Amino acid sequence: MVDQKYLIAIALAEQNNQRIMPIGGKTIPIGISGKTFPQNESEKIILDLLLRLFKRSSEGGLKIPEKDTGLFVAEISIDDMQKNIPIIKANWINNGNTNQLLIRLTSICSQLWSINYKKYEGMVFTPLSKESLS
Repeated sequence: MVDQKYLIAIALAEQNNQRIMPIGGKTIPIGISGKTFPQNESEKIILDLLLRLFKRSSEGGLKIPEKDTGLFVAEISIDDMQKNIPIIKANWINNGNTNQLLIRLTSICSQLWSINYKKYEGMVFTPLSKESLS
């Protein structure tokens, strides 16, 4: 059986002076994984994650501390999702080292993109790799 992939959206944020890392995602249909960028699926999980963040804003001040590295989409195996993401998340919440987080993510994700918004273009997805982080 082919290793099933999962598409996740990750937000790095602060609320009430504490780091938070909400994550959302879904299983990727086998035919999509690795062939082309899953734009539609990515936009859906990002929208879901951002709506969840928006709802949290009523609980106190919410901010994205690093505008270029505050929102990501990753393609990851379900095994790595279950085993490694909780550890990576806890490490970032405790130490706030975004560069270390990105290096760890690129080592376990088959694909990783940062997300920004550009006026008149919409969401812009930038591929990240170990080489681009060095």
